[in-house]
Amino acid sequence: MDSADHAAAALQTLLAPEHAQTQPPLYEHGRPTLTAAIATLALGGAERIVLDWAASCAEKYHVRLVVLRGTPTEWPVPQDITITRLAASTASNTMAQLTTIGTEIAASGNPVVLCHLLTAAERKALAHGGAQPVPVLHNAAAGWIEEAGKLVDAPLVITVSRAARSELRSLGLCTPCAVVHHLPRTPPPRPDARSHWRAQWALPTHARVIGMIGAVKPQKDYPRALRLLATLHTRRDVWLVIVGGPVGRDGPLAWSALLTLAQHLGVDSRVRLAGFVNHAADCLPAFDMLLNTSRHEGLSIATLEALAAGLPVVASAVGGQGEIPAPELALMPTDATDAQWASTIEHALDRPPDHATSAPAWRGFPAHRVWTLFHLAQDYVAQPGVLFVTANLNAGGAQRSLCNLALALNSSMRFEIAVCDDSSSDYFHNTLKSAGIIVHRSAATRDCFDHAEAIVQRTVAERHATICFWNVDAKVKLLLVKALAHTAARLIDVSPGGYAFEEMHATRDFQQWIAYAENEYYARLDALVLKYRGDAPAAARGRVKVIPNGVSLPSQHAVGKSAPRPAPVIAVSGRIAPSKFVLEVVASMRLLWRTHPQAELHLLGRAEPRHAAYARELLATIGIELGRRIFVHGAVFDAPERLSDYSAALILGEHQGSPNAVLEALAAGVPVVANDSGGTREMVFNGRTGLLLRERTPSAIAAALARVIGDPGLAQRLAHAGRRHVEKNFSMLQMASTYRMLFESGWRKSS
Repeated sequence: MDSADHAAAALQTLLAPEHAQTQPPLYEHGRPTLTAAIATLALGGAERIVLDWAASCAEKYHVRLVVLRGTPTEWPVPQDITITRLAASTASNTMAQLTTIGTEIAASGNPVVLCHLLTAAERKALAHGGAQPVPVLHNAAAGWIEEAGKLVDAPLVITVSRAARSELRSLGLCTPCAVVHHLPRTPPPRPDARSHWRAQWALPTHARVIGMIGAVKPQKDYPRALRLLATLHTRRDVWLVIVGGPVGRDGPLAWSALLTLAQHLGVDSRVRLAGFVNHAADCLPAFDMLLNTSRHEGLSIATLEALAAGLPVVASAVGGQGEIPAPELALMPTDATDAQWASTIEHALDRPPDHATSAPAWRGFPAHRVWTLFHLAQDYVAQPGVLFVTANLNAGGAQRSLCNLALALNSSMRFEIAVCDDSSSDYFHNTLKSAGIIVHRSAATRDCFDHAEAIVQRTVAERHATICFWNVDAKVKLLLVKALAHTAARLIDVSPGGYAFEEMHATRDFQQWIAYAENEYYARLDALVLKYRGDAPAAARGRVKVIPNGVSLPSQHAVGKSAPRPAPVIAVSGRIAPSKFVLEVVASMRLLWRTHPQAELHLLGRAEPRHAAYARELLATIGIELGRRIFVHGAVFDAPERLSDYSAALILGEHQGSPNAVLEALAAGVPVVANDSGGTREMVFNGRTGLLLRERTPSAIAAALARVIGDPGLAQRLAHAGRRHVEKNFSMLQMASTYRMLFESGWRKSS
């Protein structure tokens, strides 16, 4: 075999496949029924939210809408949605109908019903039938249909903004409360939309048009908009279009007052009262900006639709306005003068549209799926058991520690494992399967919502008392904790330390869009498990546990069983990745060969497909030493048994948790050289149980290796002390019993 063929074969050995031959089976949930109840389907923001959500999930779920009352003008209902309308009748008969519907909802297998704009009496009737009603507040306190005290018996309340939740809390309501930011989807406008609507409203072609969308009622403060128009039109050719009609008891009076004021101010010729328009967002291309003068808001859908369309928006700083930031949003304080409003509007009108830069980062984000999670997350009576949620079952340390723990706990407790992505190796899956341990993939995609929805359904179906995150995507964790926060589930995050906290912090935009911040996440956890004594987020204080990994000890007879090798043999066990500093290891060997030319380096591990370029660079760096003094072995799942054959183990890493490779080498009685990172410093005491490097430079690595392989007495002392240290502090028995106590302590409290 020539050198090119040799390098190609080595690359094939180093690279893990994209997918393993076999993957765990997918969860199968069928098509459960999701139910929402709403007072009407009038052309309002709350109704739009419900119908947007229903349309988005009708392909995956059976969707049922319960509509209590009819109105002359309604939103069109999307296809494939089951509509149940109450018959017009007396109040008592309405409650009887809702009780019957509640019985039907409970019998569907999913008793949760999100109740939009329903009264406490109406929700109580649904609950009497067996449903689990969840009230949803779409407005600020000034617009609530009932006082906050009517929500005290609800298992959960959902608000559409953090501001509304804060108002609830200020009124003393302690009921669990979640925030769902609904980010509307704005389809591309028809090409002639601008000219079409301007012609329909008889507007000059080149006029500057201020648009407003929303029902005409006192809350919207349209009189202020007319005063602003009166100020502005003396300085520029500007027009005002209001898309919306009168609603509610005070709507007709507000409409009449609006007409009178327009005439009084002399701007009636520049005002267009367009009335209600189905899918009012279709009108946005006709506007040059959107104005929102509301006195109170929950979270304005019109504002968000305009921002998604790239329009400048000037809005009052009330309620949830501004909780979803966008470059084109200007907020006006509640005490701002009309002159200040007018100046801000002029600035918005003078900005040339630039849709490439003005579109907000959240445009297209599927926030409607957060609603789906709350439809699925029914409360339940928990049964002892754990659902471990992990990213994959690749050939890595985190996966090995989970597999080891699962095998150790298998005979003493009920649990299963959910895997959130395809694995590049089937070794751990086959090992778990052979032991009778239940393992599933949560979804066939990489969509965090797909995984969260599947895991919530599994949690509810199996009534798992504990959900334990084990090295899983921060977005999946956020969604699951947000959705399950109000349920009986105990939520535990087994974190490797600082790197996991950095990953969580990197999702801050995602956190903002789903209205769930990392401090809320850590505050809700029942336990945050660190694998070494390190810093933890302040929000988790009081619930931090330190549980290092553990390993099984080879028998004393097995340690050192191999015949001595004629040359020093150094093992590097772990993934081939930049974070493992394998290039620096190769560079250190070139320095070591100056004094120990016979020393060999053996790489026990593979590179994931995302690190293929790094693997190629590694082989190029190894060059002619490949197969002579440096050997690549690929994935080695019996590394713990092999390690005693080596003269030394070299383990480098970044953001280490409780590295199994270090523990396995110490347990095998091999002198260890490792760098000071994370939990490694609790395993390797420099000069006592191994050599701990303060820096990862090739010269420092080479010097440490030379000490070990050049001093047999030192090597033997380090090896013996390292093994005793693992036996005393890092045994598999200790790890398993500590986790068992953590899980069972929660079950005892809940029983």
